Amino acid sequence: MSTTEPEPTRLYAAREPIFPRRVRGTFRSLKWVIMAITLGIYYITPWIRWDRGPGMPDQAVLVDLANRRFFFFWIEIWPHEFYFVAGLLVMAGLGLFLFTSALGRVWCGYACPQTVWTDLFIQVERWIDGDRNAQVRLYDAPWDARKIRLRAEKWLSWLLIALLTGGAWVFYFADAPTLFMDLLRGQAHPAAYITIAIMTATTFFFGGFAREQICIYACPWPRIQAAMMDEDTLTVAYREWRGEPRGKILKGEATKSDVPPVPRATASTAWPA
Repeated sequence: MSTTEPEPTRLYAAREPIFPRRVRGTFRSLKWVIMAITLGIYYITPWIRWDRGPGMPDQAVLVDLANRRFFFFWIEIWPHEFYFVAGLLVMAGLGLFLFTSALGRVWCGYACPQTVWTDLFIQVERWIDGDRNAQVRLYDAPWDARKIRLRAEKWLSWLLIALLTGGAWVFYFADAPTLFMDLLRGQAHPAAYITIAIMTATTFFFGGFAREQICIYACPWPRIQAAMMDEDTLTVAYREWRGEPRGKILKGEATKSDVPPVPRATASTAWPA
């Protein structure tokens, strides 16, 4: 009788480093445009001014928690009018469902904050470490003066981006120029420093080290979007029969064009009666 105990089931797999190769094309260019727009909106919006008259804050977008008000340009929302915000959130959720059912994972691939900041961190990594082959060689190389210098440059760059991210977040909850000067003088409320520290740490870790692990283990949307997709949804998938076996085609061998295509699933084949 064997006394060997079975190995316990592991719920989480250790992350394997991924070094994406630089790509070019229409969709990659579209991602750069969306990244520039979304990051610009996030970092610049707290500094936009809006004249509301004497005695009123002149920040265009402001969450005034002390007075329980929310300002969005010409709109002022009080707690008893929160149904406007709830309605906007419901419409945004329905729009997300619609885009997912029609176009697949467009939110995850283009506009999700985790994707946007991870793309930014990867680009900074590429500027400092080089493209994929250089990154792989540096990862496998022993720790010497060059590797320590490059790692320090990369991590400090990531930390600066994360700090700007955390700082921009708190500017939405107070007058941005005033809070900025208070932060520099050390006179801001401790909640501001704590919030910046938390946002900085999470952005640095999520965008620099966790990356796709957040999508696999932490994000709830991958569990939900499966219910939003059907056989007519545009999805990017790998089909083995179209590209395997890889390598040069020898004389007399069948090409992938000779392989009959796999029929698409229909309602009758996908869901047997």
